[in-house]
Amino acid sequence: MKAAVVTQDHQVDVTEKTLRPLRHGEALLKMECCGVCHTDLHVKNGDFGDKTGVILGHEGIGVVAEVGPGVTSLKPGDRASVAWFYEGCGHCEYCNTGNETLCRNVKNAGYTVDGGMAEECIVVADYAVKVPEGLDSAAASSITCAALPRIKR
Repeated sequence: MKAAVVTQDHQVDVTEKTLRPLRHGEALLKMECCGVCHTDLHVKNGDFGDKTGVILGHEGIGVVAEVGPGVTSLKPGDRASVAWFYEGCGHCEYCNTGNETLCRNVKNAGYTVDGGMAEECIVVADYAVKVPEGLDSAAASSITCAALPRIKR
């Protein structure tokens, strides 16, 4: 698949990249759109350390193409988000008290794990929010950065 990948010289190349197989609790999205956030520029520029090879993007909306084992919150055909908050560690004081966004071992899309600036993207299903019918994907994409980190199911 084609993806916008950070290069060693702090550029972005659209290149071919292969996704790994889905794991328990994950879903595969066929991306419809992905916004560009200033954080993407920081990642590209190396402001948060070397992120060579990572796929950018955390303001994305896609259609669920496949779900991994254990997924009940999404089904193929649903539209869902790729948000900055990808996943917490699940066992620290913050994760155990419902404050996953404060997790010190958090994974972030387009930064510590591959993001949504690609033809496909893997998401943790429990943190991928369904997009309501009638809401345009491009309009919904910016909400995934500004609002979704603050929303908990």
